[in-house]
This record gives sequence, structure tokens and C-alpha cells, in this order.
Amino acid sequence: MRTFLATCLKLAMVAGLIYWLVDSGKLDFHQLSLLVQDPVIFFSNLAVWGMGYILLGTFRWYILLRGVGVEVAFFRAMQLQLIGIFFNTAMPGAVGGDIVKALYVIREQQTQRKTATMLTVLLDRVIGLAALFVLAGVAVAVNWSFFVGNTALMPLMIFVMVGLGGLLVGFGVVMYPFRPGRDPLDWVLRVRVPGFGLLAKLYEAMRSYRKRPLTLVMAVGLSCIIQCGAIAYALLLTKRLTGQTPDLAVFGTIFPIGIMTTALPLAPGGLGVGHVAFEKLFSMVGLTQGANVFNLMVLGQLSLNLIGVVPYLMYRTKLPPMSELQTQAKRVAEG
Repeated sequence: MRTFLATCLKLAMVAGLIYWLVDSGKLDFHQLSLLVQDPVIFFSNLAVWGMGYILLGTFRWYILLRGVGVEVAFFRAMQLQLIGIFFNTAMPGAVGGDIVKALYVIREQQTQRKTATMLTVLLDRVIGLAALFVLAGVAVAVNWSFFVGNTALMPLMIFVMVGLGGLLVGFGVVMYPFRPGRDPLDWVLRVRVPGFGLLAKLYEAMRSYRKRPLTLVMAVGLSCIIQCGAIAYALLLTKRLTGQTPDLAVFGTIFPIGIMTTALPLAPGGLGVGHVAFEKLFSMVGLTQGANVFNLMVLGQLSLNLIGVVPYLMYRTKLPPMSELQTQAKRVAEG
């Protein structure tokens, strides 16, 4: 009941945000027709989804699995990627698609590395976030004078550079060959603080790549390529909707920050929060229709995510009933 009420509250917040945008004239759902009427937008949306989020996204998770000694065929990993995004899209607030695809691997491979397998999907998300900071940091560095001279954008610049610096320091700590029992973070993360348990597991998972640093670097690189494709698609949408041609460096900064806001677990694809964030970020750099650009981008991707129902229906007999699957997923996720 508590989960049900929390889900209802989240959906109500999302509905409220979207209603406010529509009522204020900042969001026009009629423009969604461009996804099927404009061939360039149609095939661009398909390419970003298929080549980026599915093909390269699968390869990123595939090399992370191999990095912890879990062998899964690439084609099977792609099927699980599709199943995962289907669950993330069609069942908000129930079982996360990342947990479901990890459970498939655990059951099919009968691997004893359950924690490591489960944490690869969490690490996959963290690496995706790291790539956003990397791209935003590069964009800020390229257009440094613009951000320094714009008081309104200074907080964004500071946020990006501090985040990027933290990631670089974190990577250095993870890769540093501490002697057994001398790792300071091990002591810190053992403190009984809410959330530290999960952080300790994530840190342990990342440490398992200490002898394979190129695996993590390659995973971040793949994420950067995926996000570059998404940025190019968002630029196309912005030009088609507004007739404006944004500065690439500036757009390359606000886009990753806008995508970061969609990590809030309110609705699939960051609906509501992402709309507001893109509208605000666009207006900060003199652009318009940020909510509409995000609307076309995210709903186009979410509609394609539903294709994941096909591999799920083909392979669902290999897992227990949905109610039992939810129970197992929650148990594994809680450690």
C-alpha cells in the first residue's frame, strides 16, 4: 500500500507539472506529429534509440559484466537490455528494469557472483552520469569565457566543474592500489549511515575493475558517444521547432544538465521534471521551446522502448511469475 501511494503521489506531481506547462502555453502535444510526419526526425529518433541506447548501451553493460567474470553472449545481453527498458517504461514504481535484467543473468548463468552481477547495472547508470559530466565539462572548457561572463550561468559552470573534479578524484581513489586494510574509504563506508551500505557495495564493485581500468574508461567513452548522438538529435529538434541554431558548446552544457534531472525517479524518462528543467535551461541561454524539444525527444524514445515486450514475452517462461519476480528483485536489491 505504501508503494502504491508513493507511486500515485509521484504521478500526481508529474501530471501537475505537465498541466502547468500546457496551461502556460510552453508545451504543445500537437508537435508530437513531427515524429511520424518528418522523415528526418523519424529516422534520427530511431537511430539514436537503436544505435545508441540499444546497441552501444548493450555493449557497455556487456563489457562491465565481463569485467567481473560474468560471461553472457552479446545477443542475449541485447535481449535483456530491451527487456530492461521495457520494464522501466511500462511499469514505473514496480520492478526496475535494471534489476530484472540482472536477475535474468543470475538465474540463467547460475552464477555465484550475484552481488557483482546486480551491481553492474547500477555501475552502468553511474557511468552514464559520469559521461554527462565529462561532456558538460568539455563544453564549459571550450566556451569558458562565455560562462565566466554570464552571471546567470555561473552556478551551472560551478556545478559541472565540481562534479567533474569529484569524478576524477573518485576514479583515482578507486584505481589506487591500497594495501589490504589500508583503504580509507572502506572504513568510512562501514559507518552505519543510511545509504552507505549501497555505496560500499558500489565501491567494491568498482574496485573489482582496478586491474582493468581501461574497461571503465571504455564504458565512459561509449556513454559519451551515446550522449553525443542524443545531443545531435536534440539540436536537430531545436532547429526544426524554433528555427534557432544554438551555440554547440553552450548546448552541449545545458543538455547534459537537463538529462541529469531526469534521474529523479518520478516517472519514466523523467517526464514532468525533465520538461520543466529543459524549459528553464533553454530560456537561460536565450532559446525557446525547451519543454517541447524534451517532449519530442523523450516520448519518441519511450514509444520505442515498448518494443522490449517482444523479447520479454518470448523468454518470460524462464522466470517465475511476476509477483514472485517482484519479491525476488526487491530482496536482491536490498542486499
